[in-house]
This record gives sequence, structure tokens and C-alpha cells, in this order.
Amino acid sequence: MIKKFSFILLLFSGFAFSQSSKPADSLFLVKNYLLEIQNTVNSKESPKQKIGKLNALIKLVTTQKAVFNRNITKVVKNNDEAKTLKSSLNFILQSMVLHKSDLRVAPKPCGTNEAAYLNKNIPVLVDKIYFYCNQSKEIR
Repeated sequence: MIKKFSFILLLFSGFAFSQSSKPADSLFLVKNYLLEIQNTVNSKESPKQKIGKLNALIKLVTTQKAVFNRNITKVVKNNDEAKTLKSSLNFILQSMVLHKSDLRVAPKPCGTNEAAYLNKNIPVLVDKIYFYCNQSKEIR
């Protein structure tokens, strides 16, 4: 329980920091959130423990999505690409919720379609966040 609380506190403090930081720094906080989703999905914990962690991550969806949407357009100058990245984030977040539902219905140790989707698409979005943030730093 203490670990769960400290994790939530860390993410909320990151959000407070992101309000006054550069867009790239805020996007890196979203990147950390995405990697935490992936770590939770791939952890060897029991389904009940995973559901608890996913519940904590789901509570932060609105905040993380707002940070991403506000800052991605400042870093990515191509509107179509920014839209694509926003859609990718939305699909990842929806898939996380579906994965939690899968764990509740059939808690089995083997992977689900949602877990496979998350493992395939989170690294792609994280790489794009790195790419565009680094590209924006070079421009300045």
C-alpha cells in the first residue's frame, strides 16, 4: 500500500512540475507514465496486484492525457503527426483499461491481446516522444 501511495504521489508531483516546465520535460513525464503501464502489464505479480496498480494508473489518465495534448503540439509542428500521436496515446490508454478488465474476467498468467498491443505500441510512442523532443531542442 505504501508503494502504491508513493507511486501516485510521484506522478502527481510530476504533474505539478510539468505545469511550469518546458514542453519536452512534460512529455518525458508522460513517457514515464507509459513505461509504468508497460512495467505493470509485464510484471510477474498476481492479477489482483496488477489490477491495483492499473487502477492507480487509470486514475491518472485524464491528467496525463491533458499534459500530452497540451505539449505535443508545441513539440511536433506537423498537425497530422500530432493528431496521430494523440490517437496512439488514446488507444494505449483504452487498451490499458481493457487489459484490466481482462485480468478481472480471466486472470491468467499468459498474455492477452491487450498486453500484446501495449507491448508493441508503448515503445513506439516512447521512441517518438524522444525523437520529437530531441528534435525540438536542436531547433532552439
